[in-house]
Amino acid sequence: MNVSGFPSILQFTRLSTAITDLKERSEVLRVELVTGRDPALKSAGDATSGDLHLLRKAFDDVSFFRGATARALGRAGSAQAVLQRAAEGANGIGATLLDGLGRADEATIETTATAAKAELGALMSSFNQRFEGRALFSGDAADSASLADAQTLIADISALYSGAATPAQFQTDLDTYFNDPTGGFATNIYLGGAGNAARVEISDGELIDYSAKADEQPVKDLLRGLATIVVAAAAAPSIDRDATLNTSAIGVVESEARLTQISARIGVVEERMQTALASLDAESAALASVFNERTTRDPFEAALELQQLEQQLQSSYTLTARISRLSLVNFLR
Repeated sequence: MNVSGFPSILQFTRLSTAITDLKERSEVLRVELVTGRDPALKSAGDATSGDLHLLRKAFDDVSFFRGATARALGRAGSAQAVLQRAAEGANGIGATLLDGLGRADEATIETTATAAKAELGALMSSFNQRFEGRALFSGDAADSASLADAQTLIADISALYSGAATPAQFQTDLDTYFNDPTGGFATNIYLGGAGNAARVEISDGELIDYSAKADEQPVKDLLRGLATIVVAAAAAPSIDRDATLNTSAIGVVESEARLTQISARIGVVEERMQTALASLDAESAALASVFNERTTRDPFEAALELQQLEQQLQSSYTLTARISRLSLVNFLR
């Protein structure tokens, strides 16, 4: 018997290994053809896989900061809209009331009180606005509403007004109610947290605070003035009533200006965030360009190589089948 099968078996084994390699490479090329990227994160030139992973991490870090900054800008913009609406809504109420008091015009006083009540309700509701599910003016208790309803505040102020012997006593009681840490505003009206909302990291190590709270003094002063106008205007005309209304009207006028201080504070931070976001956008574009340059696979190149590999696979399958038949013939001789 002529034993010549052994070389054929070696050839068969080598071909099987080669076919496996060709199939694996074909799968890689198919991925490259579909995605346009090298799945192994390898690139031409001297770039290494480690370099590309570092590049990818840098891109991911920038994307994180971009997202955080964009969300913070959205929250800041929403807060600014509420503050602007508060200032505009109260605009004219104080001045109109002062004019009505100066002319002893009860109709104007009554109309202004009605407007103050409507504005108080709208104002307290607007300070409960949320952005992406988190309260804007609740400080570090972003899952909680910022303020109770206007009716609760009016009821509290009405009780203080009824219990005060003089306008001066009423103002003292209002000071305690709104400004004492254990006063009625802190315990019954403000529902948010004691601390500020968490700061936002807009770049590596740079944290910014853009928060505003519904218990800040300008907000409390405006609520105090509007609620007091509503309560006092419902009382019978008197010198004491008019003195209280006069003080409240002045407070509303002054609080409008103080609200702009909060807006200005947030505006400074907004400007910094916009600058940071523009810088992050530019950095992201640059990193993406470099990453794409190093990892993008030419689809025509991939298709051509895949076609060549498929031809090699077909030839290898044919040759393997031929060797198998030859080995069997040699064995049977």
